[in-house]
Amino acid sequence: MEADNENYQTNDVERDSDACGHEFDHGSGHGNTHGSSSDDKNSVNGYDYDSEQRNASRYLAVLTCTTDVLPRRGLLMQTLCRSNPVFKRVRFASVQDECFKFYEDIKGNLKPLLRNLDGQISLSVDILSCRKFCEYMCLKAHFIDKDWNLMNLVLNFHRISEVGDDCIVEAILKVLKDWDIGNKIANITFLTGSVENKEIDEIKDYVQETKKLQFNGQRFRLYCCADIFKRMVQDAFEVIQMTIHRFDFLMYFGKPSSGSRWDAVYDRLKMALEREAKEEFKEEYDRDKPSADEWKKVEGICKLLECLYNAAKAVFETKDSTAGIYFQNLQEVRATLTKETNSSDSLTRDVATEMHKRFEKYWKKMFLVLAIATVMDPRYKITYFEFSSSKYGGKDGNTEVSTVLMAIRSLYDDYNTRFPTNENPVSNRTYSNSEIETPRPVKRGCLSSDASKRLQDYQQFIESTNQPLKSELDLYLEEPVLPWTQDFNILSWWRAASPRYPILSRIARDYLSVPVSVVTSRDEFFTMERGISPRRYASFKPDLINAIMCTQSWVPNELKSMAESSLGFGEMLEDIKLVDELI
Repeated sequence: MEADNENYQTNDVERDSDACGHEFDHGSGHGNTHGSSSDDKNSVNGYDYDSEQRNASRYLAVLTCTTDVLPRRGLLMQTLCRSNPVFKRVRFASVQDECFKFYEDIKGNLKPLLRNLDGQISLSVDILSCRKFCEYMCLKAHFIDKDWNLMNLVLNFHRISEVGDDCIVEAILKVLKDWDIGNKIANITFLTGSVENKEIDEIKDYVQETKKLQFNGQRFRLYCCADIFKRMVQDAFEVIQMTIHRFDFLMYFGKPSSGSRWDAVYDRLKMALEREAKEEFKEEYDRDKPSADEWKKVEGICKLLECLYNAAKAVFETKDSTAGIYFQNLQEVRATLTKETNSSDSLTRDVATEMHKRFEKYWKKMFLVLAIATVMDPRYKITYFEFSSSKYGGKDGNTEVSTVLMAIRSLYDDYNTRFPTNENPVSNRTYSNSEIETPRPVKRGCLSSDASKRLQDYQQFIESTNQPLKSELDLYLEEPVLPWTQDFNILSWWRAASPRYPILSRIARDYLSVPVSVVTSRDEFFTMERGISPRRYASFKPDLINAIMCTQSWVPNELKSMAESSLGFGEMLEDIKLVDELI
């Protein structure tokens, strides 16, 4: 149940314990300490709250902060109560305090990890609804750790009472100062229209106080791919909105298709076209059937949406997708829209033109970041741009290749200056020690002046014909691209290749972790505003929601599996001993 009063605190644990047949004091919410609870000194029927009760409170806190499951009325709470009566006496206040302590303990360990990270951090900002007139900002840090694992950590889940740029920007700056990571930030991905550029400049200025931004800060603000897809789909659906309603009555007895997911609407349209092609609509429906002109409009819109649908499935449903995966699929979207702007059908042409304009704005702002990440994929490198320039590029194809080459060389030179290595560049051929012979000194006067002149000329010839030493970048680009495989793990490849390419591996770590989209794979098709999941968190106070949301993204998988698998009190006591070790 959600409440409009901000001071209202839902007490799920208390209600669940009531369901087990016991009454006890109501907790007061977030106390003045995170590590202790008032029930330590209280007693019930002469029984002092001891370590077992503290362990029970801590277990419920661990369960809340790791598994996305709250102890609610039902099977879970009944199982815990049967396991040991101590759960019937646990108050919500004590569980809440343990949640805060759990949050602070893990945060204390994460702070130095991020502060001392040998690489850059990309941020993403998502906006989620909670209750009426209430929204939350979810600020995430994206980076690749020293073991080449892609990390996505929630740094802050901040309530926005009144949506405004200043509120969001102030919250972000506060987090950067709290975590002391301003000198690690490379860029931030926002939803379109969520924050104005002039407000983002405040964040950029703060970051630039301690570091120099790449490309003069022109790629500091990035844009969400799923968001631009949503906006293009809305443009298309607006043209056939009445026909969509007609399909709902014709095929689903008036039940409207899901207004929050555009893939569901697209699937219904495709199904209607297939049934019409097979003449499956009965004659008695002729009066309600769309006209031939309407069928033609739907067919044209579905043709445009097909490229978006296929791209969304490819890029958003790939596990641990990196920025490089997006480029090829977005290139296909761009090519399809470009082609359809010349369609013979006027409606398809007009809709495609509007979608193309919107996409080109996004492409112009994101191209360089996506391109660099693509070069860092050994299956693509520059070879893909040479291919795409001939297939998609047209008159701008060669310019695109040269732009990418110039950008990656400039970036490499910058990294080479900032992170010099002790390794010397290598030429095409390397020589072993056995091949190297120390030259013998020549006695003066043994050579005539003509012979000496000939040797000097020969030495000059050697120097003019010797191939220059090559950089890491040259060697990487000259090596053949890897064959395409669906299960290729680019992070594993770079982990193995980093000793050979110490500078390029830094670039790969910084650019492969860039969040091209702020939404998860579950939300990529949403067209409406998205809410906090699970919604039962909505009635908690903002500081508790922040602690839960952050901690759930921080805890190791071992701890999540442990909390999910152990419900018996005996198992719980053993698991609680391991919690601190895992933290």
